[in-house]
Amino acid sequence: MGRKIKIFRIREMITVSDYLTMVNILLGMLAVLFQDFRFIYLALVFDALDGYVARKTNTVTDFGAQLDSLCDVVSFGVAPSYLLYYYFGSTWSLVTSLIFLLCGALRLARFNILNVKDFVGLPIPAGALLLSTFSEMILKYDEMLGYYHWDVGIFTFGALIGLLMISDITYPKYPGRWHLTIFGISLVLSLFNIPEGLFICAVGYALYGVFHR
Repeated sequence: MGRKIKIFRIREMITVSDYLTMVNILLGMLAVLFQDFRFIYLALVFDALDGYVARKTNTVTDFGAQLDSLCDVVSFGVAPSYLLYYYFGSTWSLVTSLIFLLCGALRLARFNILNVKDFVGLPIPAGALLLSTFSEMILKYDEMLGYYHWDVGIFTFGALIGLLMISDITYPKYPGRWHLTIFGISLVLSLFNIPEGLFICAVGYALYGVFHR
């Protein structure tokens, strides 16, 4: 009698940390469906948790690493790119969205084949935070800023984020405890339409890599 084929063997490959990773991609999809940046911020929480849980439970696997990158493409690549074009709808924002998404995908592909202590290039979650919080603040202060005149600024900012993601600038993987505390408070505030703190945190992280180098 022939050997029984395990059709659903993928269930044996999934670890507890992978379930957190899958929540990440679902939140990214919800960001697109509900046109809401806050789902991207929540996805970041689960993106951080899955790695922490994998290390603590000793369940770091190649399958989990590939799944994490695929989820990141959706939550931190497709979602912010789509929302940028959805809310601004100009040719400049369309080009910016495409550049950001392409650079994010290239950054993740390179990350999967490197084995280094620090991140090489700005991590795509940080890039998504920069693009999302910047967009949110323009929308929040649209009457004062007149965001229809910000097309070139949005393009410049988005292109710079893309370049940072595919650069060879190194960024630390694990922030200090007080940095993490400030970031956590800022993230909670962003869920209540106060993205300024999260934007400052993301800018600080991006600049740290540039000037630290």
